[in-house]
Amino acid sequence: MIDKVRRLVMKASCSLRSVPRIFEIFQGDEDPQAYLPSASGARWWLLRMGLHALREPLVQATDWVYIIDHSIQIGTLKLCLILGVRLSELPTPSRPLRHSDMRLLALIPTEQSNGQIVLQQLEKTAKRTGIPREIVSDHGSDVKSGGELFVAEHPETALVYDAAHHGAIVLKRLFQADDRWARFIAQLGQTKPRLQQTPDAFLMSPGLRPKARYMNLESLLRWSRKILQLLARGTTGGHVTERTKARYGWMEEFRGVLGEWFRWEDTVRSSIEFIRIHGFHQHCEVDLAAHLSQRPSAMRHRRVEAELITFARCQSELARPGERLVGSSEVEESVFGKLKALEGDQSRSGFTRYVLSLGALVGDWTPTRIKEALENTPVKMVQAWCAEHLPISVQAQTRLAFSSHAP
Repeated sequence: MIDKVRRLVMKASCSLRSVPRIFEIFQGDEDPQAYLPSASGARWWLLRMGLHALREPLVQATDWVYIIDHSIQIGTLKLCLILGVRLSELPTPSRPLRHSDMRLLALIPTEQSNGQIVLQQLEKTAKRTGIPREIVSDHGSDVKSGGELFVAEHPETALVYDAAHHGAIVLKRLFQADDRWARFIAQLGQTKPRLQQTPDAFLMSPGLRPKARYMNLESLLRWSRKILQLLARGTTGGHVTERTKARYGWMEEFRGVLGEWFRWEDTVRSSIEFIRIHGFHQHCEVDLAAHLSQRPSAMRHRRVEAELITFARCQSELARPGERLVGSSEVEESVFGKLKALEGDQSRSGFTRYVLSLGALVGDWTPTRIKEALENTPVKMVQAWCAEHLPISVQAQTRLAFSSHAP
């Protein structure tokens, strides 16, 4: 039952409140006396399993890979998350990393972060696993600085730049250097509000994310191509084409350059997908060039391809003969997304005790491991960890400040 709860939350993205109702639907009708888990009980199961994952002994080895990143919410607290996987257990080159492949190595709430602090976090984590073979990050200033300090002391460790973030930097530089992109986005911004409360709302463009914008351009560019296809139909498109022309006739000016923008994005995305699955290995740039050359000629952009192949060559030089290094930290970004979905509206109150559930969301949880986790990690241990590492939440501070009783 506990494992089913964990899988409902992790794989089906169910809220904790919905879990007992799901069990009631499938079990209650057959056996009215059957035990049904409560939302509170399910939450404590996940937190206890997460704390166990954070404290259980791990194999000391020289082939660990650290994927490190920081997450922020409202308030001053940052969350340093380090996930790990051993090179000997990588699924590459058959598929990308999944949540079940990872282990929770460190979960460190901190008010400040700089190179020295990240170095201390890495050194503390290395006591659980041994000196890692690889550290993958998005090269944020503090993480990059701390990683470089760690590598200076442990030269056997390779510091690898996440391919997805490098691709986003390439796109950002290209788009920001093109004045037409700024005009295109401004025009979309003026058009979208005019459609929201009209019969033409179905023609609205998808929104750009305020964060990681250049990692999520595919949907907007695909929509733009579909609008241009509608405009190209002319009278054969009927009323839809007429309404599209009235709203988006101005996009004809960008018909030529939209093709180039789409090739930029498609080239970067194809490269990231290759590295996500195959990782970095010696002569990786040769395999990447062959992969990109198989795409239709109309989708290729030689200058962007050359830049990404150069990046792959620089990163693959860190790999030893016969070795594959992890090239993407997207699995960690996905784990952060799972945490925010689990927190729901509570994410607006800063980090809460839900952060411990990260340990339950990753890794392979067999019945034996679940039993061991719950036997060795009582609720009071979770409460003690939260009291030591987590400050009072924004929501709790608000409740205290506006309470009718003096604090």
